[in-house]
Amino acid sequence: MAYVRHKDIVGKLYIPSEEKSNHIGIVWLPGLPNKPTVEDMGQPLADLGFTVLQVRYPGSWQSYGNFGPSSSLEGALLGLELLSDGKTLNLCSQTEVVWSIKHLVLIGNSYGGGIAVSALGLSGLADAAIALCPLLEPEFQNANTSLSEDDLSILYPFLRKHHKNIFRNLSEDEWNDFIHGSHFSIPSNYLEDLKEKHLLLIHGTDDKSIRYDHTENFYNKLRAVGSRKVNLLIKDGVGHGKRLRLVTRNNWIEWITCLFN
Repeated sequence: MAYVRHKDIVGKLYIPSEEKSNHIGIVWLPGLPNKPTVEDMGQPLADLGFTVLQVRYPGSWQSYGNFGPSSSLEGALLGLELLSDGKTLNLCSQTEVVWSIKHLVLIGNSYGGGIAVSALGLSGLADAAIALCPLLEPEFQNANTSLSEDDLSILYPFLRKHHKNIFRNLSEDEWNDFIHGSHFSIPSNYLEDLKEKHLLLIHGTDDKSIRYDHTENFYNKLRAVGSRKVNLLIKDGVGHGKRLRLVTRNNWIEWITCLFN
């Protein structure tokens, strides 16, 4: 594992041994608020041959700059740039580390899932993305009053009051634009860009934080514009977050592997 930096982002980079490498790089994008690193999306994937970068969004944790949806999207793109370079400096040892990448995949959870989808639409470097319980339609959150889910409007004061040193200088205006659907990081802005790209959407039916029907709706939007490369996996009886990743792990690892073999 190497501790690395590229412009405003820093992160942990897990590099498999040369003989194990499958030459597939993964940029991991976490939810919000959350720790930037999770054990199941680091060394275990490197042990399977993946090169994994766990990104700190700009303006969060040890990264530089200001935090917000726009800088989060930029952070995903910078992560792809870093992995595509094939070498960088390990900040801890001050030695060069190298790796071999042929394909790049974005994987995001919750807030990071929506960012991953938008970054796939914007980037010429990413070959595919996986969005787990993604925040794809923030403007429609809680639109169905009979099925309550997380209130995104209270997340801004929570971040400002309790996490102001972790998620720094978040603009209230930008956050309002984001949760009302008028921000350029919203995935629906990139439907035409996404229709020829490989995308796997995964959600659980028991998710009370972000309802799975948002993911079904986004899948249907992509199919309506002509996408034949989007796949949808709805998992019965599973809620939000880590358990969804773990119970569908074989599914999404097989999906990635089959794309590039």
